[in-house]
Amino acid sequence: MKSSSQPGRPAKAAEPARLSGSRVFWLRLRGSPGGMLGVAVFLAWVTVALFAPLLAPYEYTGFHPQDRYQPPSTTYVFGTDQYGRDMFSRVVMGSRSILTVAVGVAVISTALGILLGFISGYFGGLRDELLMRLVDILMSLPALLLASVVLGVLGKPGIGSLMVIIALVFAPRTARVSRGVVLEIKNREFVDAGRLQGESHVFLMFHEIFPNTLGPIVVEGTARFAYAIMTIASLGFLGIGLQPPTPDWGYMIAEYKTIVFLAPWTVIFPALAIASLIIGVSLFADFANRSLRRNWD
Repeated sequence: MKSSSQPGRPAKAAEPARLSGSRVFWLRLRGSPGGMLGVAVFLAWVTVALFAPLLAPYEYTGFHPQDRYQPPSTTYVFGTDQYGRDMFSRVVMGSRSILTVAVGVAVISTALGILLGFISGYFGGLRDELLMRLVDILMSLPALLLASVVLGVLGKPGIGSLMVIIALVFAPRTARVSRGVVLEIKNREFVDAGRLQGESHVFLMFHEIFPNTLGPIVVEGTARFAYAIMTIASLGFLGIGLQPPTPDWGYMIAEYKTIVFLAPWTVIFPALAIASLIIGVSLFADFANRSLRRNWD
């Protein structure tokens, strides 16, 4: 029986199957201990927030005067405060408010930043100059200071207003990143081909350019999420963030700082909650930055 391959010519090797971008990202994540730890911590807090009413053994505003200053025990896992309120219930319920605001900030600031950055980078000219000068002015001010000033003028915020204010403070940084990516991509061949076919500006920006900017934007959005958590907690500590009875980790630390030597657990557990969530998100953001940059390079 004759071989189907020609003599003297090696058989053509089969090309390896190409993995999708999401599959490659997942494989890299599995190989990154820091990235996996960050995802695990974040998902743990998301689970706590989703099932907070079921996990909290007591009403987080419930007073138990007979159990004031109780240390951690089987009855009160995180102890109680000066009013006998269960610290575990307060920390668990506090995860809902901080994650809700942080997710909203990340989504709104990223969407607004993309819109401003795309308009500025794609059209250029006077629009670019005006928008970027405004962005430069806002970025020159510390985010926490700017948010504090706005909140001080507007008064005590609710979850929705706090979310929007912090998002507006963070949006200029996302706009700067998205503009830089648009400037790099808008003159490539596939965008020029779309122009020659008579495609609209909106189509070119969001159908041709936008899919090629997802990597940097995902990294920036993840970083904004981590900064949002720190800003929310800081504003709560300063007393201008979420107000009682809404449970807020930062406000708890400020409220209990006067009894820290008498009941240290009242400060330790909210502080550990803030630190663990920030570290978890930051670990994943660092992994995403390194992983996606490998694709850009």
